[in-house]
Amino acid sequence: MVSYNIRSVVLAALIRIYGIGKIEQEVSSYYLADEIRGTYRGMMIAIPPKEWEIFAQMNLIELTNILQDLATHVNLAVFMSHPRGPKKTRRKFKRIRPSKTPHVSTAKILSKIKAEKLTP
Repeated sequence: MVSYNIRSVVLAALIRIYGIGKIEQEVSSYYLADEIRGTYRGMMIAIPPKEWEIFAQMNLIELTNILQDLATHVNLAVFMSHPRGPKKTRRKFKRIRPSKTPHVSTAKILSKIKAEKLTP
């Protein structure tokens, strides 16, 4: 639930800067979520908890302005969606067995070859 809220806040900031049409049509939620996951893990390791306190002390307007400023630096090309093209129709080939020669198992063929090699 927390990650959904983070994703929603990031999308809201991007929509505010780039417009709803561009974000809905071009940005992949998958790539965005993957980036948030990886970056969050790294930031939690690299940045000590006391450095995050500044964000807890901000009011809503200040936080909104910071997020919008950060959104202007986002390279949207990294998060481009790749919509699936139409499915290709696959022709089904019907297998036709030769009517003159019945099926012979591989084991029979190998045993026949082995027997021919053993008999002088």
